[in-house]
Amino acid sequence: MFRFVPFIYPKTLDSKYICCLDNAGVLRSRREQLGLTQYQVAEMAHVQFSQYQRLESGERDISGCSLKAGLAICAVLLLDPFELIGVTVSQPDPGTMRDLPPVDIEVPNFFRKKAGRKQIRRDIMTVYINYEDYFILVPYCVLHKLGDTQYIQIQWNIAERRIAICAVTEYDEGALDIPETNFENSILAIPRVLVEDNPVAAMNWGRETYAVESRLVVDINGKKVILIDLNTAKPEEKPIDGALLTPRCLIDDSDDDFDNEEDFEKV
Repeated sequence: MFRFVPFIYPKTLDSKYICCLDNAGVLRSRREQLGLTQYQVAEMAHVQFSQYQRLESGERDISGCSLKAGLAICAVLLLDPFELIGVTVSQPDPGTMRDLPPVDIEVPNFFRKKAGRKQIRRDIMTVYINYEDYFILVPYCVLHKLGDTQYIQIQWNIAERRIAICAVTEYDEGALDIPETNFENSILAIPRVLVEDNPVAAMNWGRETYAVESRLVVDINGKKVILIDLNTAKPEEKPIDGALLTPRCLIDDSDDDFDNEEDFEKV
């Protein structure tokens, strides 16, 4: 949980008047109170330095920021975002909330090593299967749901036609490294030569590309897993836009195709 410190507007020397600071003045005053530079605040909040400069100069108001950037800056400066932006709304009584219905997702026995998996997002994400020389393509926007991970592990259940991807350390069995190179549309591409017996090969799709639904689930220990259900696959007719990045541990150094330092293919 984040902690916030109420902002006290400065008073005149005779304490008769309170300075009316705008949001830019509040950001600047709190930053100076904390002894931070503008660059430090931007770095801690993971926003661009120029973006924060515009907020503190008054060129842009924090209320117009993206939700993520605004909350991050408020958290770094210990400012309550509701107090800073001045949101005025009416809230319903929490006692009227109903229990969420069970999620319509079948979890095969293969994934029941840790009981209690539950869906934490209802929205469905898309991954791609069977594209050219790759058998799984996971967009980085999906992969990032696992958190800031550098290695993943892939498990599958051939009978149930399902694949599970989770974050691991480099020392775990079957760990695949995530390329650090990042493009506007980065896609982790796993070569089909990784293993012969896998649920993708069992689908007998040939070389046709499919878009497949995936969901983010979490077990009772809080470990996030991306579940890919091949039973939901639909032919993908549109070209895949992005840079295909292959784990370095799967690249054959003798292959001239990967002599480039970046080891990627633009699609």
